[in-house]
Amino acid sequence: MEAYKKLLKEEVEVLREKGTAFVEGTLSRNELKGFSGGMGSYAQKEVGKFMIRLRTPSGIVSREHFALILDYARRYGIDKVHVTTRQAVQIHDLTIDQVCDIMKDAIDHDLFTRGGGGNFPRNVSLSPMAGVDPKEVFDVTPFARQLGDYFLRNATTYKLPRKLKVAFSSSNSDTAVATANDMGFIGVLDQGRPMFRLWLAGGMGSNPAESVPYDELVEPSEVLYYAEAMVRLFMAEGDYENKGKARTRYIVKRMGKDAFIECYKKHLAAVREECHFEGIEAKVVKPLEHIPDTGNPLILPQRQEGRYAVILHPVCGQLKVEDGEKLQEMLEQMPEAEIRLSMDEELYIRNLTKDQAESLLKSMEDRMMMTNIRMSVSCIGTPKCQAGVNQSQTLCQSVIEAVKAADMDENLLPKMYISGCPNCCSRHVAAALGFAGRKIKVDGEMKEAFDCFIGGKVEADHTKLVGKSGTILAERIPEMIVKLGTMLTGEKKDYAEAVADGSAMALIEKYFEA
Repeated sequence: MEAYKKLLKEEVEVLREKGTAFVEGTLSRNELKGFSGGMGSYAQKEVGKFMIRLRTPSGIVSREHFALILDYARRYGIDKVHVTTRQAVQIHDLTIDQVCDIMKDAIDHDLFTRGGGGNFPRNVSLSPMAGVDPKEVFDVTPFARQLGDYFLRNATTYKLPRKLKVAFSSSNSDTAVATANDMGFIGVLDQGRPMFRLWLAGGMGSNPAESVPYDELVEPSEVLYYAEAMVRLFMAEGDYENKGKARTRYIVKRMGKDAFIECYKKHLAAVREECHFEGIEAKVVKPLEHIPDTGNPLILPQRQEGRYAVILHPVCGQLKVEDGEKLQEMLEQMPEAEIRLSMDEELYIRNLTKDQAESLLKSMEDRMMMTNIRMSVSCIGTPKCQAGVNQSQTLCQSVIEAVKAADMDENLLPKMYISGCPNCCSRHVAAALGFAGRKIKVDGEMKEAFDCFIGGKVEADHTKLVGKSGTILAERIPEMIVKLGTMLTGEKKDYAEAVADGSAMALIEKYFEA
């Protein structure tokens, strides 16, 4: 591992040189991106500013790493960090030297950025309740960690057409989005044996596609064989010429599902013959027959008797450093507590007693969001993101402020998923209510607008990715949300009921641009 760390540090110095050349104007943005993305860093739209993506493995954050991340932000005068929708943490508004200094120091503490962007396998996503989920039949955490480590060790050797995303969900709730990723595993029992169901070649962004169910169950000890087969298929069949069609879902579109599965099985057979991987055995656990109601949706019962998890959602995924410090202070009195990040920009604080859970949530309630609509998910958006079209963070915060000022039962409103562009970082196509940024011309003037997505869902065997229903000017969305909440309050029904009976669409479509 020390030799690998040395190699990574050498790459950091190359990044420093390239980043400096970009700032000085002798290297183009695309030339820098081609190298920096794989290092987990991108130039922001603002000249001279950069971001770093710290790859917290599968959202598992040790106390040491949590403290380290807050320290990096403090050290460089940054007041907040962004919890991402891929269970990582981003720090923005850094210089290239600050990015590189953080990278090298983080490597010494086993916190990596390699493969955090670019054409590489990304952070392996994992259900934030894995290991304590009352619905799980075995803990899928070791398998996500094993594959994440495997990808990290090989990150410097991969030559993929585009990024590859893998997910592990602990139950059919599919909180890691296994059914809409390039590769997804969900733990199940087959006649008492722990096995994985497998989904392949799904994804979001332009032309999204639900994943293809594999027709056989997977032995947990053989996960690496299946993953390596997918990597090889992607390199053999992926499109290296057209970046817009270089994801695995386009291979299925070209081949057809049956031919794709047959091709995958051929690569799997070759991997079995050529490779030897040490497997991990799964240990069956008994799911709870009755899941107790805690009386608060932000306090979740664990499989372990008398233990609970608390969900903390910083506004629009932006965790203030001072709030992180407050959390650190409280966790000092809770030695068994651990931190996991979710796919919805949340921190799950696990292994708490009921008293600890209630005390923690009470202490953080003025710092965190407590209802679905206020817990809306937003990518970082423009001007931080170089690919961003609109200010997704601004929209998210504007809606929250409008809801605060309105007279209604906001608990009836859904969580929004807001992406600043069509790239789907916030999974808007899988959302009950999603938005994707674009520009439209109104009376000869270009304005910020968002395509609206209604009725998406993620759940094993029921995942549904939806197309846009219409386009709304950004400035009108807060008003629309308030009108929606007022209608739901008056009619005493929640958003899901209003979608089912058509009343939600009838209201929302009044705001669509012609």
